[in-house]
Amino acid sequence: MLRELLEKNRSIRSFDPTAKITNEELLDMIDCTRLCPSSANLQALKFCPVTEGDKVEKVFSATKWAGYLRDTKIPPEGCEPPAYIIVMNDTDIAKNTTPFFKDTGIVSHTILLRACEMGYGGCMIGSFDKDIIKEALSLPDNLEITLVLAIGKAKEEPVITECTGDIKYYRENGTHFVPKRSLRDIVVK
Repeated sequence: MLRELLEKNRSIRSFDPTAKITNEELLDMIDCTRLCPSSANLQALKFCPVTEGDKVEKVFSATKWAGYLRDTKIPPEGCEPPAYIIVMNDTDIAKNTTPFFKDTGIVSHTILLRACEMGYGGCMIGSFDKDIIKEALSLPDNLEITLVLAIGKAKEEPVITECTGDIKYYRENGTHFVPKRSLRDIVVK
């Protein structure tokens, strides 16, 4: 069951514009993060669900997508995500954010697995303008954005391929391919 979910959960970069996502659905995904491990159990991460059209557009304008695909518009025009979850570290709880980068990864993957389980897809976006997002969402100064998660109904099905040396994902005839190293390449004996 977990393996199937992991195989299905890929970074989605093209979303079905007709499929909306509700704030309640995002809250369901966020609620799963409460069950995740947390450095020193401080639970310093906070989340901002974004589903309102103008705010979604402002967050989208502050993100940069798919660095390997420089010659392709990603997401394609009209296939932008309908929702986001902004992951933030609360510096009132933890001044030093570095130890919480791993927490960000853990909770973000958990959110995307839950989204996948609910029939949605998503993409972790690490390249963004935090000042534009903070202003658009009226976020207080104590919240430091660590990651942006785009969420929506996938309009594509990325395909896992065997890595033959180059790890860069690519598109061919509208299909998104994601090379993955083999088990023998990642196990040290």
